[in-house]
Amino acid sequence: MSKSQNNVALVFGATGISGWAVTKNLLSYPTSTTFARIIGLTHRPRTVQETGLPQDSRLELYSGIDLRASLDDVNTQMQSKIPNVDEVTHVYYLAYTNATAYTENVMEIKHINAGMTRNAVNAVDQLCSGLKFFVLQTGTNNYGVAVFRYQDKIAINPPLREDQPRIPSPYGDEIFYYDQVDCLKEVSPGKQWGWCEVRPDQIIGHVPAVTSMTYVEPLALYLSLYRYVYGPGAKVPFPGTPKNFVYTHTESSQDIITRAEIYLSVVKPEQANGEAFNIADTSKPGSWSIKWPILAGYFGLEGTGPKPRDNEEEWGQIDTWWADHQKEYEQMCKEYGLRQRKIEDATWIFVKAGLTLLNRNREMSLDKIRSVGFTEEWAIGEGQLRAFDRIAAEKIIPDKTSWDRQSQVEDIEGHVSRTGVVVH
Repeated sequence: MSKSQNNVALVFGATGISGWAVTKNLLSYPTSTTFARIIGLTHRPRTVQETGLPQDSRLELYSGIDLRASLDDVNTQMQSKIPNVDEVTHVYYLAYTNATAYTENVMEIKHINAGMTRNAVNAVDQLCSGLKFFVLQTGTNNYGVAVFRYQDKIAINPPLREDQPRIPSPYGDEIFYYDQVDCLKEVSPGKQWGWCEVRPDQIIGHVPAVTSMTYVEPLALYLSLYRYVYGPGAKVPFPGTPKNFVYTHTESSQDIITRAEIYLSVVKPEQANGEAFNIADTSKPGSWSIKWPILAGYFGLEGTGPKPRDNEEEWGQIDTWWADHQKEYEQMCKEYGLRQRKIEDATWIFVKAGLTLLNRNREMSLDKIRSVGFTEEWAIGEGQLRAFDRIAAEKIIPDKTSWDRQSQVEDIEGHVSRTGVVVH
């Protein structure tokens, strides 16, 4: 393990769903003294309090570094914004544009993300004389699972393993992860620093600042409002397709992902150098048919399978239901003293894509990361439940105590009880 007094972490994208979790975990994992400084880079100026990160003298946040600019400009910005940037020893690259792979201009998105990564890699290589390790987070689109235009051309044969070949051209041309990894392979030879790539699947987690790249908060808001509108014990159908309801996958929680990334870079840098690692909560495949009742149960609801539809495009219209019940949402926020949230269109696109488009089994093998000693594991559904607890603690959804009190009142007044029996 690297000596703690020499470790300085730099996190690109420190307020995103993964960057926020890395920044938070760096303060305590693998020990509370592993890093002397944690430097987080954010797109917009934010205070530590605004991000919801712990108040800690080692934590520094800086904004105003535009990775889309020229490399010279990025170098100048980093030198002027970050005191003693040369002290950085560990870099965690978790930056991405707000555009997603579900828009039409996928090749433009690829070029933007690849260019941002190239600037970041070359900048830290040139500016950080003490650099020891660079972590790049990519994802299961390495295996083509989200190349929706060519799903009929790409074979997905789980369990997905890190040594599987890249998706060939033209079907894999939009996967910018390949360009990001190629950049590291080009820049790193002969340098004193190593690198690795970490591949999570769809990320479970929560960030206090609103982000479009999460489905957990929108689902929590949806299920809370569903409970408020229809009462405890109501049946809530899965809001996605029948195929999505039963396909198997191995989801990745933000804390598991980021602790694995820190582990590889600090505890096992020699073994991790130049390698890719899948990461997920558990190697046991799960499906929405398993998770949906668990998630619904958190809110006192009964999660059921999707309703039959005549038109396939009607699947996943969760955003329409949400829009139609905004008056009830305002009432719920007022009644429970909640912070009212606005769910952006980009977030709904991300949520609906996960519920309707990923219609194949895609579980990953975790043999490789287990072979280097990272063994943390959470049960299916545990990541979502932990995220729900965080969201409730921030007064975005009612907490369980509030629901329980409301249920007792409803029972007394003759409304639907927890068992669904009307009390007279």
